[in-house]
Amino acid sequence: MHRVCRLLAPVVAALAACAPTWKAPLVVDHREVARALHDPADVGARFDPSAVPEIAAPKKLRPCCAFGQDLRAEVGPVPVPLYKNENIRSPDELGPHGYDRGGASPERNGLVYTCRGGFLDIAHVRDTADKTLFLTLQLVRALPGEATVEWPDEGTKRRVKLRPLPKGLLERHGRWKTATLLASWAVQQLATWHEVVTWYGFESVPGVSERLSAFSPEDVYSNVLGINLAAGLILDGEIRSREEYDTAMQAWLREALRRLGAVSKQDARAAMQAVDGRWWDSRKRLPEFTLVTRRYVHNDSPVPAWLVDAPDIRKTCSGQPPPLPLVLEQKIGEHEIAELVTVEFEFGSWLPERFPLPIARGSTVTPRDFSAIFAGIRAEAVEAFGPDFDKPDDA
Repeated sequence: MHRVCRLLAPVVAALAACAPTWKAPLVVDHREVARALHDPADVGARFDPSAVPEIAAPKKLRPCCAFGQDLRAEVGPVPVPLYKNENIRSPDELGPHGYDRGGASPERNGLVYTCRGGFLDIAHVRDTADKTLFLTLQLVRALPGEATVEWPDEGTKRRVKLRPLPKGLLERHGRWKTATLLASWAVQQLATWHEVVTWYGFESVPGVSERLSAFSPEDVYSNVLGINLAAGLILDGEIRSREEYDTAMQAWLREALRRLGAVSKQDARAAMQAVDGRWWDSRKRLPEFTLVTRRYVHNDSPVPAWLVDAPDIRKTCSGQPPPLPLVLEQKIGEHEIAELVTVEFEFGSWLPERFPLPIARGSTVTPRDFSAIFAGIRAEAVEAFGPDFDKPDDA
């Protein structure tokens, strides 16, 4: 028996040599392995701040879009002939993303309707994504120490202030994840401030009122969508250059619209028409304040979508998954993000007359003041639009 085994041994070895082997190189994404292990720790080379891409702060505000469709305009009491702002887009009409693009650009931004997220202002999505990228790159270099990041003025001076992190937080949650969560929260406060100052009369372009668009039905959801998309691609490492970010953002935006159930331009126009007389008033002209009659005054998480409740739209969206509320993290572990980073808004020459808090040149407000500010906005909105102004449907 032993002799037979010895005789067969070369044959078995030869057969084994012919079996498949694991010689092909395997490409492993270390981020995916870390996520599978629920391990946020930065394992590998020591962090090198100089390796983080350098980009300038976004300064341009993408011009778009008053809520409604086929909007007409007037200058003072005089209608503008032949002017019609269509606004509505299909996903296929949107152009490529470009960091900090403003004015006329190939992005072709507009309003898109989605079955799970309602109307989206694509300019808002892109703006908050760019801000999230910039602020994350600033904070990731500074962690775990303190830092101040100045922003271009918008009605007020704006600055993000990072406090020194508690001991061990960075090691437990990872440098990039921590920076991204802090930046995401701060960018939402900056986006909310944009709505606040336009409500109180600030004009990005002097003489062009933006008050009709403050807290319009699609703004808050669009802002958080852009923040979440940027946070996702940052944590996926797709930011080694501005060009890589632009390409990744376009791909992530396209996939987000597919996942949210974006509809055709024709169906989006039908959705907008269905809320004429409830969310907006087609009899009004730009820039009349009462053109947009419902306002989404919200700064909490999660952010529910405002969906159009009409028979044709329900039919179009039948078979889609449930609506998707968007989440913006408020804590890192056991620590409130608002205790780790804040945003300051310092008044200068622009001082709105009816602001709900006492202000003067040099006065500073922070997100802790938003509840009082929102109370003032809601009181004015009830007077202008009625008690259902902040609900998608009539009570």
